[in-house]
Formats: sequence, C-alpha cells, structure tokens
Amino acid sequence: MSLRHLPTFLFLLTSLLTSNSSAAELLKVPVGISPVMSSAAMFIAKERGYFREEGIEVVINPFKASGAKMVPFLATGQLFVAGGNVNAGMYNAIAQDIPIKIVSDKGTVSPGHGYLALIVRKDHLDSGRYRDLKDLKGMTLAVTAKGVSQQIVIEKYLHKAGLTSKDIKLVTLAYSDMNIALANKSIDATVQIEPFVAAAIKHDFAVRVAGNDEIYPNQQSAVIYYSPIFMKQHPKQAQGFMNAYVRGLRDYNDAFEKGKGKQDIIRILTLSTRIKDVSIYQAVVPVGLSPDGLVNIQSLKADAQWYYQQGYLKVMPDVDTIVDLGYVRTAVKKLGRYP
Repeated sequence: MSLRHLPTFLFLLTSLLTSNSSAAELLKVPVGISPVMSSAAMFIAKERGYFREEGIEVVINPFKASGAKMVPFLATGQLFVAGGNVNAGMYNAIAQDIPIKIVSDKGTVSPGHGYLALIVRKDHLDSGRYRDLKDLKGMTLAVTAKGVSQQIVIEKYLHKAGLTSKDIKLVTLAYSDMNIALANKSIDATVQIEPFVAAAIKHDFAVRVAGNDEIYPNQQSAVIYYSPIFMKQHPKQAQGFMNAYVRGLRDYNDAFEKGKGKQDIIRILTLSTRIKDVSIYQAVVPVGLSPDGLVNIQSLKADAQWYYQQGYLKVMPDVDTIVDLGYVRTAVKKLGRYP
C-alpha cells in the first residue's frame, strides 16, 4: 500500500471498528407482536431507528394468533416485550408468581376508533339471513382465543340482541385466517381488526355491522407487556425501549389524527403487515393509541372481572399492581407534552 493511500485506509478501518463497536453495544430485544395496525407504533419506531438510538436492536417475532400465545415466552424471557390483546392467560401466569407487567397502550377502542368491528358475510345480508344482531343466532363466529378481550365484546353484541353465547358457535382463528374463513364461508361473522376489516369490505365478502366503540367504548383491547427478565436485568434498555415506543405512538397520531406524514406511515405499515395495498390503509378506521402510552385501568378491571366470572381465572388479579405506567411517564417527561 502506498503512503498516499494510508489516510483513506486508516479512515475506513476506524469507521469499521467504530461500526462494529456500536453494533456490539446494541442489546437484542426479542419482541412478540401481531402484524396488525394496532402494532403501528412498534413498526414505526423500528423503521425510523428510534430503538437503535436507545441502544436496542429490536427483533420482531410475528405472532398470527392471540396475545395469549405469547405469555409463556414472556415468562421465560424468550420474549422481552410482547404486544397483544388483553387475555386471561396473562393474568393466570401472574397468579403463578410470574411478574409480567402491562406497561403501555397498544389499542383502545375509544369513540371514533372502532378499529375492531363486527363484520358479517355479505351473502348473509344479500339473502336476508342477517338483518340485525338477533340474526347472529345459530351462526359461527371467530375469536383469536378463548378468554380474550374480543370475546367480551361478542357477548355484548349478543346481549344487545337478547342472545347469549349459547346461541352461537365460537371458534378460534388468527386474524389473518378470519378473512379467509369468511370468504370460503366456513364462518358467518367475526370481530375483526384493521386492516383486515377494510380488506374484507374492499374485496366484497363481508360487511361492517358495527365498530366495537359503539358497543363497548374505551375498552382497553390490547397492551404492551414487559417480561420480568427484561425489567430486572436490563432496566436502562427497558426505559429506552419505552422512550422509542412512545415516539412511535406520537408519529402514528400525527399521521392518522392530524394527517401529518400519513403517506410514510402507511408505507411503513405495508412493509410490516400482511396487507400491502395502500388504498386499504386509506380506508381503515384508525386505532385508538394514546400518544402518551396510557391505558384504561377501569376497563382492565372490568374485563378481569368477566374472565373470573366465566371461569377463565381462578383468582381475581390485582390490576393496580400489574399495570406499571412508570416507563411511559418517564418517557413523556423526557419527550415533553404531546401537542
């Protein structure tokens, strides 16, 4: 090597060593999450590099089925973080002295944010088989698992029509499989999530009957969970993760509530979910995501009572001790008030 090339060589070598050092310092954080719209903040924070700025390399593990399936992996530390629907399985794990914590919002069905909705096969409406909620009687409906937040909502729809869960057949399917089942007529109706609701409507095999915000406004449908191993062994990164996640929440709200940078957020969603059609994301009902990560504790308590009464729980959980909003409060203090 000639001396005139030495400065360039040394610069490249230094850059390579610095890059390798930076990569080595990043903590790999395995995250379990469903590839649906309510996971938007996670995808945004990852795509825009917010996690890396906090010294974290997020490793996404997609879960097609219910958040209940993630609980064992959280308990053992195979997942540090999970995002999914509120479910009895999580409470049962905590009752066995596994201190999983609910740390942030991942989907609240606030008014105007019925991103979860009851949809019914279009051929049932065309034939007159379905005219109103009482016609759910005798139908097969799907939820992601037994003992999850969507099952509570289905019961509310039934009660409004004077029906009970005994009047329907309830099966379990992943969100992505529900649309397939509706299209091939193996189920009649379901409580589906965006963007699959908008996709079902666009492809003309189902009709949106009602948003869940109409039957159960402000239900805390989905949350972010932290593994006890993540919190105990990596407290700095646990806080850093939340700092990045709250930034993602705010970017999401900027896009879908204020119209700021919406096209780029839709681009990120098409990269991160099964739905690649931009027009579907233009038609979705937006998810309710708190820009400060706050959760509806009263809704969690009411739903926990339902799980207990239905026999999904052996003991009533102390929700106040399971929810830890310290991480989001620290993040908000660092980031400032969301305008």
